Amino acid sequence: MNLVWCGLLQYSSPNKSAMKNILIPTTLKPDTLKAVRSVVKNVKEENIKIVLLMLSDMPDGITDLLFASRSGVETSAHGQRVLDDCRRYVKELENVSLQVHHQYGISGPLLRNIMNHHAITLTVITPSYKEETHTLHKQAVKSLLNSKCPILHLPEKATELALDQAIYVDNSPSKISMENIQQMLSKAFAIQVVRHTKLIEGQRTEDLAPVLAEAIANNNVSLLVETRKPEKNGWGAAKVNAHVSLAERLGVPVLSLFDN
Repeated sequence: MNLVWCGLLQYSSPNKSAMKNILIPTTLKPDTLKAVRSVVKNVKEENIKIVLLMLSDMPDGITDLLFASRSGVETSAHGQRVLDDCRRYVKELENVSLQVHHQYGISGPLLRNIMNHHAITLTVITPSYKEETHTLHKQAVKSLLNSKCPILHLPEKATELALDQAIYVDNSPSKISMENIQQMLSKAFAIQVVRHTKLIEGQRTEDLAPVLAEAIANNNVSLLVETRKPEKNGWGAAKVNAHVSLAERLGVPVLSLFDN
């Protein structure tokens, strides 16, 4: 057993007056609707604004750029069906709104401006988006991983998120206290920290996947919470793949909190 000690996180009463603005980068694959449904189910007593971020390459010339700004981003028939399904689902809910943000090109500063403009408090990344091979989408994921916003990584088999209890993995050495962790979690899910799991120095969360999987199964855990460190030169593909494999291997969503 490599864990120092293990515990659980449980819900506290949510603040119903708060607005939660959630960013979901998407190429309109079917799991986009799963992400929307998961978010709504998890914070159904809150007022929620869901922002679907859709990226396109910058047009080649000024004429193309002027035309693109008027016509918007082209959407395939399949993608349009996914978007229509998301809109129909949200339309039935009084406390949820859905907005589509089209963006040409992406960079770290531009992404921060978008998130500040929409006052984003949580980002949800789907399995299909992390599997995108286009440089534009890969750069978006890297920039998000290096942002300060909490990120929820969904596994492929996730249907609707139902967070009852979770394991928190403290990637020591950490500069943030348990009180800070509680505050960060409360902004996203209003979760009360009861206990946490602390890694031995030099260990990585993914190294403990078998132990964590056993703890998750034995305790009916539905969420893994971890911290991530900033990278001055951006996040490489290895970091992205680590979050992909971790969520898939454990079969539960992974909530990643920024530790600077």
